[in-house]
Amino acid sequence: MNTRKWAYLLTGLGYETKFVYPNTELALADSIEEINIPKIGVRLKRVFLTEKDRLRKANEQDDYMGRFLFYINDGIKDDSFAQSFADAVMSSLALVYGVTTEEIPTAISIPEDVIKKGRFIRIKDVIGNKGVVSEIYFRVTNSVGVPNEVLDYVWRTVPAIVESKSLMDAANFYKESIGQVWVAGDDVFDIMCDNSDMPPSHAQRASVETAYQNAFKAIEAIIGEPPKDKRKLRMKLSEAGINPDEEVGYELYGMKPGKETVLKKLMDMHQNRDKMAAHGKTTTPRTIGYCELRDKQALARYILLSHINAINKILN
Repeated sequence: MNTRKWAYLLTGLGYETKFVYPNTELALADSIEEINIPKIGVRLKRVFLTEKDRLRKANEQDDYMGRFLFYINDGIKDDSFAQSFADAVMSSLALVYGVTTEEIPTAISIPEDVIKKGRFIRIKDVIGNKGVVSEIYFRVTNSVGVPNEVLDYVWRTVPAIVESKSLMDAANFYKESIGQVWVAGDDVFDIMCDNSDMPPSHAQRASVETAYQNAFKAIEAIIGEPPKDKRKLRMKLSEAGINPDEEVGYELYGMKPGKETVLKKLMDMHQNRDKMAAHGKTTTPRTIGYCELRDKQALARYILLSHINAINKILN
């Protein structure tokens, strides 16, 4: 009987490490060693990657890279579920923290007996003989460092995403939207001062429309195509755990349209999407600007997080 256990290295996500005192083992900053997510049978372990062949003592202050290793049901090999978990983690991070990565996150399977020394893992044991110029080496060594308080929220949102195809689609559409075009607060200030809301080139206009379309698709994945009838739309939102009368939006530096109800913003977005972003040829001027995109990305984020919170209340 094959009793070999497997772990998965989660690429794209890291955390900061630090040394607390000389001559002590490598310590984690304000964190715990393991995270359990029993709803989906996942246990995460904080580990350290190293380029070195020999795993030196921590007090020599080697360049260790903090990463996450995870187990499925205490060590079974399930590559499909592992990749779904990786997708859920990174799409949740986009929702919670507004962070995306250029590379698609992956889950790399590792036999548990390859992990030579507890929480320390040699990179060559993960990538084999593929070498430092390989794509897998790049995936393993590059990551986004995330604060622990953000990760705590990510671990709470991941189960709902993993268990719901509609939420998995929605969260990844949202991630693609902000990965395509993201307008930061300082950029909004510059836009308002310079009256430069409209994309200056055809290529940038196309990117804005694609991001807008993906934000709308994120909402559609949750409630379906929004009905044009207000009463029916209100009912659909309520059934998904979303308050149609909640005022949401993005209004930094007086950005328009500012705070409005979910119901109104969604109806406006539906109309703009149909006229200006959903089709290659239209008689309506293509006037979706950066501020309009940022505002409707905020709407999509509110709808998705509200739906996740409603699901979590049911599960709890």
